[in-house]
Amino acid sequence: MFRPEGITLDFGAGPHRYVAFERSNSMSRKSQLSFVREDFYEPLRQGIMLDMEIGPCQLSKLYAYNGLMLSGGTRIDGIEIDRPHRVIVIDNEEAVVQSVPVITVEDDGSIGNVRKYHRVERKEKITVTCFDGEGLISKEYAREVDKAYCGRHIHTSFQIRLPYVKGMLHQVDFKDFLTSGGCQTITDIWGVEHNVRDVNIILTKSMFKGFGWLTENNMTWNDYWKAFRKRRHALYITQTSKEKPERFTTLNYQFLNTVSMTADEFRPNDLPLWWDDSPANDKRHWLTKEAELTYYSYCSDDDFRKQYFLSALERRWFSKKSKAYYMARVLKKNSLFINEPVYTKELDSKAEKVLNQYAIGQLIVAGDNRFLSGDLLELLTSLLPKRTPKDKAKRTFLAVAIGNQFANNSFYAPKAAYEHGRECTLLRNPHIARNEEIQLNCYTDVEQMRKHYLGHLTDVVMVDSHTLTAERLGGADFDGDMIKTISDPILNTCVKRNYQDYSSDITRQTNGNIPLLKIPTVEPQIRDANDWYARFETVRNTFSSRVGQISNAALDRSVIAYNENSDSELQQRCREETEILAILTGLEIDSAKSGVKPDLSEYLNKKVVNRSLFLQYKKLLESAEVRGKWYEPTFREKRKEFFEKTDWSKVDSNLERLPYLAYQLRRNTPKLKPKPAKDSELFDFAREPGWTEKLDPHILSSVSAFLSDYEACLSRIRACRVPVQNKQRKNDIERILFSRGQEDTYDSDELYAAFQDISAERIAEIRAVIADSKWHFMDGESRFDFLESYLPELENYHELFADFRYGGYRILGDLICDIDDENRSTDRKKYLRNTDSDSFHQMMNAYLEQPLRHDYREIVADKCREILDIIEKPRLAVRYVVALGKRDLLWDLLIDHIEENVLKEESHAE
Repeated sequence: MFRPEGITLDFGAGPHRYVAFERSNSMSRKSQLSFVREDFYEPLRQGIMLDMEIGPCQLSKLYAYNGLMLSGGTRIDGIEIDRPHRVIVIDNEEAVVQSVPVITVEDDGSIGNVRKYHRVERKEKITVTCFDGEGLISKEYAREVDKAYCGRHIHTSFQIRLPYVKGMLHQVDFKDFLTSGGCQTITDIWGVEHNVRDVNIILTKSMFKGFGWLTENNMTWNDYWKAFRKRRHALYITQTSKEKPERFTTLNYQFLNTVSMTADEFRPNDLPLWWDDSPANDKRHWLTKEAELTYYSYCSDDDFRKQYFLSALERRWFSKKSKAYYMARVLKKNSLFINEPVYTKELDSKAEKVLNQYAIGQLIVAGDNRFLSGDLLELLTSLLPKRTPKDKAKRTFLAVAIGNQFANNSFYAPKAAYEHGRECTLLRNPHIARNEEIQLNCYTDVEQMRKHYLGHLTDVVMVDSHTLTAERLGGADFDGDMIKTISDPILNTCVKRNYQDYSSDITRQTNGNIPLLKIPTVEPQIRDANDWYARFETVRNTFSSRVGQISNAALDRSVIAYNENSDSELQQRCREETEILAILTGLEIDSAKSGVKPDLSEYLNKKVVNRSLFLQYKKLLESAEVRGKWYEPTFREKRKEFFEKTDWSKVDSNLERLPYLAYQLRRNTPKLKPKPAKDSELFDFAREPGWTEKLDPHILSSVSAFLSDYEACLSRIRACRVPVQNKQRKNDIERILFSRGQEDTYDSDELYAAFQDISAERIAEIRAVIADSKWHFMDGESRFDFLESYLPELENYHELFADFRYGGYRILGDLICDIDDENRSTDRKKYLRNTDSDSFHQMMNAYLEQPLRHDYREIVADKCREILDIIEKPRLAVRYVVALGKRDLLWDLLIDHIEENVLKEESHAE
């Protein structure tokens, strides 16, 4: 497929040749390729590459950066991003940390694309790229970009893509800051000066991945934008900041397994396995408490269940036309609506989600999830002039800016909503070893200048970019990596124990810390970008990411490595292997750019430790999504056996206990059993005696027929969207053959194929005759007579069909019924039929005009509402829908007119 001649395909407009094209990082992880028509290949490729000529290079990196144009994102047009001086690139400062204790790996000296590594411990000098992957966007331009993105200015951080540019932009009023400090111009990496007032985006060199190639092609920054305009590129936004800080975050199971935690800190042994009343009544604090309290509240706390919906009224950024807002307004007016299915289904779904996360270690704890960033005040200060300004006010400003040094061993999270003590723990996914977390002090005495210029960045956590904080977080950088900040006091106490052998004080960046897990820099393979075979090998080698397998192998070892009850020798070996696997995970991720993969045969192909109970349970959950063979136990049976065969009293790993605790909570926690209220308790019009008799019978009949069409339309769309489920009875056939020892003599697929030349009409006729003639009661001779009459062409199978041992009479019926169902389904999968009403046609045609939209219900509901408005005014239509016993449909069709018909609870109480 990678050969120059490509492959020939015909999609209905004649045959065309297609050649292998670019792929994004996510496509690479999923082993997906893109192909483009041969005549479009070169123009598209040159467009992505901005007309640069690229020959021998690090081909895997070229693929990765070309693939940026295929990554998902929202295109932003009409913002004149290519205006001269609007976007500039500045250099990244570097910092050096001396004598850092590190654990790393070294290769065996081979030069292939798969290399074997061994563990090394030593002290090294570490060079840190400051502000790696992040830049700034002015306040004015951020407003313009955000309005183009979502219609409002509610975001302050943007993850962006441009040709060969990726990273984060944080909204900072750098124009005011720089001019206040006496800076009128900024010099870019090419030595060109730009007036501060003309600049709206400041990129750092680490964000611009094409700097080297641009230089090699003797192109300037202006040439970049000329090619940008010529090829009609645009800014893409792939992620934005949240509108409001979070109070809670969820742990990952890998981190939970690495902390030094006692059983009482995790979950005291004297606690019940389920809750008859709220866990909040127990004044103690333990790690699983918040998750258990949340689950109990969704199931049984009436006030919590109501407040979950009513909270939408307190969110200023919430759309007043959203379903959540309408539901909140209705519930506020009459709390009896909390028992309506539209509310209870959402609550049940939320409760189940919390419990499923609980079972796999995603516990709810105090903290939040934010973009990692360097100290942006330092970045601003680095742009100020080195000369002292003559103006006194500017001199003072400059002195204050320089004096605002970032507090040692601290982090700054503007307007954090969670409660916290002196320090918090920062961590990032994936988290495999203890070495991949860091504990820092909360930035308490925040300077006024820092508050003024950075206090609005409520989805950013800032650290000193001169330190090893990012490196300790699994080799993170600042281009959009999300970091969990954990403020839970128990967890922070437990994490501090991890450092007790290294330091008596809070974490230090060098000698006073657990050794840094350093991912080594791999010497990349240089290949010719124009060599088709080199491109093929590069893509092949970057497919099949094994990060998940490495993480599982590491978890099996870390369960032993961080369990104080493990044998000391085995514990030490597993700890070292866990740390190695953490480093190899980084190398595996980086292989998409380096083209070099680690040799994992020593860890993935050898069973050195038993599979943990936790991973056994995760695998069990995954098996629930796949339909098993007829002779295999069902998922329910497997799950029951998993919990019953294990002696849970002997399981001492906190992580491995979680599935059992979740199992008990699900089985035994009492749940409210809401009973929907009467119409007269919910709607003002329904209080009047005999109200239904006063409705116009003609309109009632029309609305009734119309609602039936609406429901039928949705039902047919669902049926048509689901693929035909062929051979539903195949398992039954295979079971019978297996029971009679004929599984090698006959193949079920072969039996289905034997009927392929028989018409659909004959199949339907035979199905009817089988039922009418009571095939299953026939004696031996009658069976053969029947088969000779109706299926003479299948004489070779007569003996099989006539053998009724082990329920064998069902084989013929199973085959005929499956084939007939498939034949009928072809008819059923027609979206429109001659017998459909006019309103049905209108709703279905609305869907067919845009069938690729995910929410087909919304499309049909919009058209249904349009027609319903013709039949009756929406305000009055509510009572007809209620009278027909279809009040659940109000939330689809008349959601904006429910509240005005709702009975106020105060009036009802009287």
